[in-house]
Amino acid sequence: MCDLRVCGESSRFGIPVNKLGLTMAYGELLGLLALVGRAVALEILLEGRVFDAAEAYRKGLVNRVVPDDKVEEEAYATARRIAEGAPLVNRWHKQFIERLSVHAEIAPAEWDEGFACFETEDYREGVDAFLKKRKPEFKGR
Repeated sequence: MCDLRVCGESSRFGIPVNKLGLTMAYGELLGLLALVGRAVALEILLEGRVFDAAEAYRKGLVNRVVPDDKVEEEAYATARRIAEGAPLVNRWHKQFIERLSVHAEIAPAEWDEGFACFETEDYREGVDAFLKKRKPEFKGR
């Protein structure tokens, strides 16, 4: 949900919520979808795989990969470059990009659908399997 993302070479990424029987909420999905597009978002969510920084960069999840000991330095350098720009222009550009981004109209009841997973047997199985460090056996209930 950040505008710019810098990570270290040893960083790992993934959203393995399907291994717990969880869904991501619409607000979270909106950010992921806007960042990487439909195909990559579905790949990340449906596979639930954890991957390295180089793959995260190729997927568009991060803007820059730097050596682990240079992450803080690069973050500060990035912030300085932004701060040296015209603040009103930066604000306008962020606003214009937001307006140009596609946002679906989601009804209030649909927002709540994301919480239905907490009432399923699969969720309870996923959490139990995670805590016991075993592979979950989902039933679709």
